[in-house]
Amino acid sequence: MSELDIGQFLSRLKYFDALRDEDETRLGEVDRIQPHYSAEWPTGLDSKVRNALVHSGIDKPYMHQAQAIEMALSGADVVMESPTASGKTLAFTAPMLHLLRQNPGSHAMMIYPMKALAFDQREQIRRICQPIGIDSWPYDGDTEHEHKALFRQNPPPILLTNPEYLNMSFLGSRESWERHSEGANFLRNLRFVVIDEMHEYRGFFGGNMALLMRRFFLYLNRIGACPQVFLSTATCANPQEHARSLTGRDVELVSARNVLRPKRNFIFVSPDIPDFQYWDILRLRVENAALTALAEGLQVLVFCPTKRFLEAAFSHTRRRAEERGLDSEKISAYHADLKPDHRQNIQERIKAGEIRVVFTTNALEIGLDVGGLDGVILAGFPPSIMSAWQQMGRAGRGWDKDAFVLFYAMNDPIDQFFVSNLNAFLNKPFDELVVDPSNEELIGRHIPSLMEETGGLITPSEEAILGSPFHSAAGKNLGEVPKGYKPQPLLNLRGGIGQSFSLKRGNEELGQVSAMRRFKEAYIGAVFPFFGQKYHVRSHEERAVILEECEPHLKTEPGFYTVPSISEIFNGMGYGDLRVYAGSLNIHINFTGYKLVDERSDETLRTGGENEALYLNNLHSFWLEIAPSEETFDGIGAVEHMLRVGTMFVVPSDRFDTSTFSRPSSDPSAYCYENYPGGIGVAKKLFSKWDVVLEKGIEIARSCRCSTGCQNCIEPAKSWDISNGNINKVKGIDLAEYLLEMASKGPDRIFRDGLLMPI
Repeated sequence: MSELDIGQFLSRLKYFDALRDEDETRLGEVDRIQPHYSAEWPTGLDSKVRNALVHSGIDKPYMHQAQAIEMALSGADVVMESPTASGKTLAFTAPMLHLLRQNPGSHAMMIYPMKALAFDQREQIRRICQPIGIDSWPYDGDTEHEHKALFRQNPPPILLTNPEYLNMSFLGSRESWERHSEGANFLRNLRFVVIDEMHEYRGFFGGNMALLMRRFFLYLNRIGACPQVFLSTATCANPQEHARSLTGRDVELVSARNVLRPKRNFIFVSPDIPDFQYWDILRLRVENAALTALAEGLQVLVFCPTKRFLEAAFSHTRRRAEERGLDSEKISAYHADLKPDHRQNIQERIKAGEIRVVFTTNALEIGLDVGGLDGVILAGFPPSIMSAWQQMGRAGRGWDKDAFVLFYAMNDPIDQFFVSNLNAFLNKPFDELVVDPSNEELIGRHIPSLMEETGGLITPSEEAILGSPFHSAAGKNLGEVPKGYKPQPLLNLRGGIGQSFSLKRGNEELGQVSAMRRFKEAYIGAVFPFFGQKYHVRSHEERAVILEECEPHLKTEPGFYTVPSISEIFNGMGYGDLRVYAGSLNIHINFTGYKLVDERSDETLRTGGENEALYLNNLHSFWLEIAPSEETFDGIGAVEHMLRVGTMFVVPSDRFDTSTFSRPSSDPSAYCYENYPGGIGVAKKLFSKWDVVLEKGIEIARSCRCSTGCQNCIEPAKSWDISNGNINKVKGIDLAEYLLEMASKGPDRIFRDGLLMPI
C-alpha cells in the first residue's frame, strides 16, 4: 500500500508558501475500507465475456459487482449504488456484453452527462470488448460528420452519447436512424441502455432528463423496442427512488455502501488574506500548492472556479516551475473549449503519468479514472456538496492508495462555512437526490417535442410510460404537427427553467446568472462578486449583464423588502402551536436602492439605484408557522437560517437553488423556497425531512464558537430580509429545539380538503 506522510506534506506546503501558520486550517481523514471478492463469476455469464474479463486481469469480481451482474442477467432493470472507483463500469459492462453476445445484431446505448466521462469509459470497455469482437464508438458533438452518417447507416454494437444527442439526434432526427434495413436499425434493435453517473441528473437537469427518458422510452415502445436499463451512481440515500423518478420504470436496487475506499486526508484552509487582495493571493497559494505537488512527484488535479482563473494559474505555474528548475512540461490545462483530439491526448498523457499537474474546470469532475492520482486541490467550494464529492473522488482511485484533498476557501460565506465545519461535511448523511418529473414548467417545454415525436396522438395506455402529469399535459395539447416542425434543438436541457443571462466582461463570457440573481445581486451599479473576483455591473442588455473590473475593497449593500403570498398548499401537518406546509408561493420582491461602501473604512461613498420590483409565481416552498410570542419573534430569523444551512446537508441542492425568508409578525413564519417556477423537488423533500434538517442546523450553530451568529454557522449565501446583526443565535436554537419537541409528539392535525383537520 502507498501511504502519504501528511505531516511531511504539510511542511512542504509551508515551505512553498502554499500554507501559513496564521491560516485557519482544519484536518480530517476517512479510513481505508478493503473490498470483499466473490468466489467466482456468475455462472450464467457468457463464457467469452467471462474469459475476456479474466484476460484483462480481472480474475474475480467484487461481491457487489457479482450481485449486480447476476441481477441484470435475470432481465431486471437495475440501479447500483457504490462509491467512486468501486467498479461500477464492470458491473454494467459484463451484462451488456452478455446480452449483445446472446442476441446477434442487437445494440446498446451508454448515456453519459459529460464528454470526458464518455471518452474515459470507452477506453475501459474497449479493453474488454476487443477480444470478443464487439465495437463501441462515441456519438456526440465531437464525432465527425462523416462518421455520424456511417454510424446511422451501419451502427456499431455500442454507441456512447449524452442527453443532448439523445434529444436532438436519436429523437429529433430519428428518421435518419430509420431509413436503413431492419438488421441495421440501431433503435429497433436497442436491447440495453446504461445511464451512468445518475447522481448528475438532479434539480433542473434531472427534471429535463426524466422527461427526456420518458419521451425516448415511448418512441422505442412504439417501434417495438424495450431495452433493459442499468443505472449507476455514487452512494446516495435514495438510489431506487431516484432511478424510478428518472426512468419511470420499476428498477431493482443493488446497494453497495462502504464496500471499499482509499484512505483520504482532508486539508481545509481559510487563508489569512485581506478581502481586497483575496483573488490574486488565493490564486498564488493554489499555484504554490501545485508546485509543491510537482516537486514531491505527486499527480494532482487542480479544480479552478473559472476558465479565467485556470488560464492565469496554469501559465504562471509553468513559468514559475521553470524558475525553480522543475519540469514545466508535466503541467497541463484541461477545459471543455479545447479541441476533442487535444482533450483526449491530455487524458491519455495523464493516465500514462506523463502529466503530473492538471489545472481544470469541472470538465474533469467526473470521468477520469486514474489509479495513480494522489490528490486534488480545490480553489473554492463547488456549486453543491454533490459536486464537491465528485471532485474529491478523483483522488485515490485505487482502494490501496492514500490520497489528499486540499481545499482553499474563497472569501464568501459558503466557503468559510465548510472550513469551520469540516467534520460536519465528512460525516454528513448520504445524499437524497431530488428530481421532479411533474414540474409543469418543464413539461411545457417538452410538450412540443413530444407532439412532434408522436404525431400529436397519445393513447391512454401510454400513461404508464409517460407518467400521469406528462400524459395529462400532452392530452390537453393534442393537435396537428406542422410539416418540418423540429422543436428538439430549442430545448435547453441543462439551463434550467426561467430566464438566464450571460455574465460578460468585454468579449469574455464568465458564466451565467439567473433572473433572480440578476435582480438581487447584479443590479445596475452593484459590486458583483463572482468566484472570488469583484466586478462592477455597468449595464444590462437583453440577455446579458455587462461587467467591468472593480476595486477589490468596494462593496454594495442593497435594500429589499419581500412580500410572499401563498398560492397553493400541497400538504401540511399541525403539531400543537406549530404548523408546517409544502406548497407554492407568489413572491413580490422590491428593490429600494443600494449603498456603495469602502470596506477599508466602512465609509458610504454614494447611494444609488432606482426602485424596481420582481414578481415570481409558482415557487415551490416549505414553510413553518408558529404561534406568536416574544420567544418566536426573537428566534424566527435564526430558525430560517438554520433551515437553509441544514438543507445543504440533508437535501442536496446547488447553492443558488433556494432562498429563505422569515417574518416576525403576528404569525411568525420561516420559508425555504426554490428560486425557479414549477418545482425541482427540493421543497417537497424538505417537507418530509424538515425535522432532520433543523436538527442539522442546530448542530452546526451549537458547534460554532460565535456568541450570536456568523457566516460559519447560520448566515446563508445571501440574506434577504433579516441582517446577520439582528439574528439571536441562542434564542434561535431555543426556538428550534422547542419546535422539534412539539414535532416529536407526532402530528395532531393533517391537511385535508384545504384545511388542517384534527386527526
